[in-house]
Amino acid sequence: MIKPPRLRQGDMIAIVTPASPGPKTKLMLGVKRLQQAGFNVHIHNQSFNKRGYLAGDDKSRAQALMDVFNDDRIRAVFCARGGFGCARLLEFIDIKSIIKNPKIFIGYSDITILLQAFSKSGLVTFHGPMPAIDLARANYKFGLQNVLKAVTLSQPLGRLQNPKKLGPFKKYRPGRARGIITGGNLSLLQKLIGTEFRPSFKDKIVFLEDTLEEPYRIDGYLGHLFAATDIAQAAGFIFGEWVNVRITRRNYPSLTLNQVIDDYFGRLKVPIITNVACGHGRQNLTIPLGVKAFIDADNKTIEIIERAVS
Repeated sequence: MIKPPRLRQGDMIAIVTPASPGPKTKLMLGVKRLQQAGFNVHIHNQSFNKRGYLAGDDKSRAQALMDVFNDDRIRAVFCARGGFGCARLLEFIDIKSIIKNPKIFIGYSDITILLQAFSKSGLVTFHGPMPAIDLARANYKFGLQNVLKAVTLSQPLGRLQNPKKLGPFKKYRPGRARGIITGGNLSLLQKLIGTEFRPSFKDKIVFLEDTLEEPYRIDGYLGHLFAATDIAQAAGFIFGEWVNVRITRRNYPSLTLNQVIDDYFGRLKVPIITNVACGHGRQNLTIPLGVKAFIDADNKTIEIIERAVS
C-alpha cells in the first residue's frame, strides 16, 4: 500500500464535494475549525455547485478531485459531505494519476465508493469525519481530534476508543484476529459488486455501518455480499452504529435488525465487535483502510498496528 505523507501544522487541506451539496454555512463552520486547528484550507470552487442532489455535473466533480490531487501545495483532501453520486465519477477519474500524487483522502457514506476505488489501486485512505457534517456539529471535538491524530502521527494509530457517550465496544462473537482493515458503508460496498473496484474481504478485518435503511434492505445487501464476494472468509468484523435502521409499516411484519445480523454472522466462527463509533453516528472515529489491525473481541479492543501515513 502507498502511504501518503503525514499532515503537519500549517499544511494545506483541500475541500471537495464529490457527492451531494450541503449548506454553505455548515461547510464554512467545519473549515473554520480546521483552520483553528492550525491548517490552511482551500475550498475548491466546485464545492458550491448544485445540480439536483449532486454538487455539479459528473465531469466537474471528477475534475475537482483531479485538481486537488495534482496540486503540489495540497497535503490532504477532505470530502465536504456524502450523499449521492460518487459511483458516477469512476469513469472520469484518472486513478493512476491520483496514485502518483498520494495525498490523505478522508470521507465516509457515499464517499465509500472513492475510498475503496483508491484503496484497491494501492492508496491508504481514511474513513472519517467530514467538514460540512461532523466538524459542523456542536460536539465536533472528538471527531476532529481523532482524525488529526490518524493523519499526523507517523507511528501506528494504536487502540481505538469510543466517545464516552456511546460507551465501550461490545462483543458479538469471541476471538482474536489480525489482518488488513477495510470496509465502509454497507449499501455502497454492495454497489461495488461487479466492478473492478470491489474489495476482497478474505483474511481481512471488515467494518460495516449504515443509516436510514430498513431490516429487509440490510438483508438484501448482506445477501448479495455473501453470495457474490468472499466476505464469509473475513478474519473478523467490526460493526459501526446502525443509525435509524428501523421497521416501518411499509414492510411490517419484519425481522429485526438483530435477527438479520444473526442469520448472516451468527454462524461465522470469527471475532466480531459491535457498537463502534464509525460512520453515521453523532461522533466519528477515523479508520484507515489498507493497514494492519488487530481485534480482540473477548477484551473488546480494536488496534491499528501499522502506520497509515509516511
